[in-house]
Amino acid sequence: ETGYRNVTVRQSAGGARKPWEGHVPQDTRVTLRDIAKAAGVSMTTVSNVVNGRIELMSQATRERVEMAIRDLNYRPNAGARNLRLSQRGAIGLIIIDESPRFLADPMTSNIAAGISNLLSVNGYGLLVTGIRRAALGDIHLLRRDQTDGLCIMPSGSSSDRRKLYRELETAGQPVVVFQDTAPQTLPDSLSVRQDDHKGGELLAQRLISRGARRLAFLTPAQTWPAMVERRDGIMTVVAQNPGTSLDTVICGSEDIAETQIAIGRYVERNGLPDAFLGGNDQMGIAALTWAQDRNLLVPAHVRVTGFNGFAFSDYVRPRLTSVSSPAYEMGKQGAEQLLARLSAGRFNQPELLFDVTLAPGDSD
Repeated sequence: ETGYRNVTVRQSAGGARKPWEGHVPQDTRVTLRDIAKAAGVSMTTVSNVVNGRIELMSQATRERVEMAIRDLNYRPNAGARNLRLSQRGAIGLIIIDESPRFLADPMTSNIAAGISNLLSVNGYGLLVTGIRRAALGDIHLLRRDQTDGLCIMPSGSSSDRRKLYRELETAGQPVVVFQDTAPQTLPDSLSVRQDDHKGGELLAQRLISRGARRLAFLTPAQTWPAMVERRDGIMTVVAQNPGTSLDTVICGSEDIAETQIAIGRYVERNGLPDAFLGGNDQMGIAALTWAQDRNLLVPAHVRVTGFNGFAFSDYVRPRLTSVSSPAYEMGKQGAEQLLARLSAGRFNQPELLFDVTLAPGDSD
């Protein structure tokens, strides 16, 4: 609970003082009692926020406590708390990715940022490991002596992921699985994912309503469960519309060069489709620039969409039509639920499914 900190008294906009300003003198010790007084709540409520037990309080109460924690610059004494709770104060994040630049992927980095920022407010560290599928048995974070819980971003075929989940069963730690559904054999787990199937449906419905009949879905060679869901969502709509078709174009990695090579080979064999649907925004941008390099007009000659709607896609013209992803919030809420599990001893639900929305642009 304790620890000496220099406290800076901040002025809010317009010079008005916040309710808790002046409660704690500078160069003094900030305690849970100080935070409770500043936020107008009990010490128990502050302790619950600090330790991730947020499932029984309102969002407004939690946010008021978190604001007081930030403004009073409170930091829990991690060593004392961990000794008291027999915890290590660390959460592991395992990313199964064949690319050595696994953190460069926008979906991965947004989820990781949400996890890390929530954990840091609550006095936890995040240990990140990227690993290839072939090295699953070497994941050091599976040893319980290093972390209190695990977050996992899986990839690979169904059999590859079953092997991963068998490894996780032996870890003896609670697990949050991002962008996949955890099997029943992993009972101490929570699945956190967005509705990728719905996203695929939204894009296909929009393209078909605009006259597209031959669709080509761009996907990396590495199998991500979310990509499978997106393709299945597109296929659901195609099956409902006679006269439409869907081809899947395997593009190696997700980078621009390999995606454009795969597009060129596909068009050489099959001709130009009515629309390219990028499995993510990077692949959608690769298709858009491939077309522009060949003096093809988008969307007049070929329609193009992406997926996830991250900010960088706004830098291309025409503006990319996509699906908005709540990736950061997924990471944040997944971390919240994991800390609540460490406190309560169980997850209170098996899955968090986040809605997605169409992000209309000018490329389709």
